[in-house]
Amino acid sequence: MTWAPGGNLPPLLAAALLLAARGHDVKVLASAATGPAAERAGFEVLGYRRSSAPDTRVAFERQAEAMMAAASGREIACDVRDVLAAVRPELAIADCMLPAALAAGAATGTPTASLAHFLYGRARQVMLCHGGGWTTDLDALAATHRALGLPAPRDGVAAWEAAELVLITAPRWLDVEQEYPTHVVHAGPLGTRASSRRVDEQPPHVLLSFSTTVMGGQREAIQRVCDAIAATAVRATLTLGPAVDTATLRTPGNVDVVPWADHDRLLPRCAATITHGGLGTTLRALAHGVPLLLLPLGRDQAFNAAGVVAHGAGLQLPPTADPTAIAAALRRLLDEPGFRAAAIDAAARIAADAPDRRAADALERCVHSRQIRPGFQGM
Repeated sequence: MTWAPGGNLPPLLAAALLLAARGHDVKVLASAATGPAAERAGFEVLGYRRSSAPDTRVAFERQAEAMMAAASGREIACDVRDVLAAVRPELAIADCMLPAALAAGAATGTPTASLAHFLYGRARQVMLCHGGGWTTDLDALAATHRALGLPAPRDGVAAWEAAELVLITAPRWLDVEQEYPTHVVHAGPLGTRASSRRVDEQPPHVLLSFSTTVMGGQREAIQRVCDAIAATAVRATLTLGPAVDTATLRTPGNVDVVPWADHDRLLPRCAATITHGGLGTTLRALAHGVPLLLLPLGRDQAFNAAGVVAHGAGLQLPPTADPTAIAAALRRLLDEPGFRAAAIDAAARIAADAPDRRAADALERCVHSRQIRPGFQGM
């Protein structure tokens, strides 16, 4: 069950592919913003009838209240309820940012897993210490629960952990160390095809990746990174995505700009990655043993950067860092062997976690956690 795109969508589709590979029949409930990616992955796509698609032209931060209310709201819950009633799946997997879908799962008695695409422990710690719902509109969600005939969640943590399984697509060792409920499972990055075969190119190759969704300060940060690369003896590949128009950038001759690239094929050639610190790119680089220079633009990216720096596998700069500072940090990543050694250690730990198997096993166990009720009330 998907609705808005971004770093949340690839791990959801990766989980779907894992289950399909085990012989399960998988369908994807998608909006106009997420349907094309699901179709390209080969899935049957079901659509929302009541709720409108999110506006991907506007940064989340500029429409956060409206998006969180919609994701917690009655229209999405009604649509999900109707789909679950028609399809009657043995398991529903929802984007963790879609609490209305989780509520519909509970109302229909469908075993439901919530897939979290960030370091959940940090969010959990904040909610336990300070209250609130993190990115959940608790008032809207309470109204949706009442309409579904469900009790309102008592607090933000209860709302996040109401599903039978909370599957975290990040390693536990990179997250905040704390006691987690047994149904909160850290799997790690899903669908990563890491290879032990490396190609140390000369000049060194660097991956530049700065989110597929619109973010404030994004284009300016990319431009400063390009200016920094222009002053270095490296080659770089910039995977730009749909969020920034290539025509608005000045790219030097040693930067190749592509709208998309398979990072699993590109990273074995790379000596470093420069990124905003989205968890998908960050973990994929670590899974390939590639150190990172992180310039967090917002959201959870500072958390991810802090984890990488604490592990010794990269450096962090503010997103407003000038080209000289960026070039100097990149030179450190390339010249100081400790960063590569720490990244290689992270790759070994990710491989030992067996994320794909751990995730698929947890999802299959979730099927047996609750029997689907023959009927339901509400709305």
